[in-house]
Amino acid sequence: MEIERLTERVSYVPNPVNIGVVHAENSSVLIDSGIDESVPRKVSRLLEKPPLYLINTHSHADHCGGNAFLKKRFSTRVLASELEKEIIEHTVLEPFYLYGAFPPEELRNKFLMAKPSKVDETLKEGPLILDGVELEIVSLSGHSPGQIGVAVDGVLFCADSVFSEESIKKHRIFVVYNVEEFLQTLNFLEKTNYNYYVPSHGKVVQDIEELVELNRKTVESVINTILDILKVPAKTEELMKSLFDRFEITLENLTQYVLYRSTVHAYLSFLLDRKEVEREFRENTLLWRRV
Repeated sequence: MEIERLTERVSYVPNPVNIGVVHAENSSVLIDSGIDESVPRKVSRLLEKPPLYLINTHSHADHCGGNAFLKKRFSTRVLASELEKEIIEHTVLEPFYLYGAFPPEELRNKFLMAKPSKVDETLKEGPLILDGVELEIVSLSGHSPGQIGVAVDGVLFCADSVFSEESIKKHRIFVVYNVEEFLQTLNFLEKTNYNYYVPSHGKVVQDIEELVELNRKTVESVINTILDILKVPAKTEELMKSLFDRFEITLENLTQYVLYRSTVHAYLSFLLDRKEVEREFRENTLLWRRV
């Protein structure tokens, strides 16, 4: 693990979830903390100044799993958006909303349920000054309800608003909470002009347009495939099987299942609100079909 400098005051640590570092006057400001304490433990050794501030882009466990360690070791002050704050503080909410009830032990794992940590301040879109450095909080909702990005010195830490080509090849269908907001965020990113974009998963890029278009085409492909499948009415599980077969996805565990199911539900909500699909109950079974 090593730290990569982007500007005089901005660096990042390449990782399965890239960790942002802002070099402030008397401290380091971290952006996300990784999946567990091993990440910030290693990152903190690379820093010249203590990590006294942490901004969580969103509440998914792989982004806030190191919070508790940082607060215990450095009394780090944690900041997050209002919606994401609730899940960071009550982390059972993530597997709960994915599963739809109290999650079984198999889902109470570090990939879905980080150690809870207190959020000291909630963030809204706009300027923010931490230890002498001016940052900009940017709304990037879609992947999660209150996801934010952090801009500083021409660098945008853009969280999971876009996914790398490698991530898309690996997962085929990436997790989306709100399809319409995800597409709106892509449209927003396309109009921006930062010097560097640091996605949470993948390499830093200087031009975001190609990545935006790749993500947009992936979403459109899922939409079109669902509409094609639903030319014939299908139960939710039948739709999921057909969709996963076409995208060559193989389900191997319950964690994977609930993440994909939640994403399929997001697409169905999007299409139902646009009146491109409709649903009916037949013999106590929920059926979906293309309008």
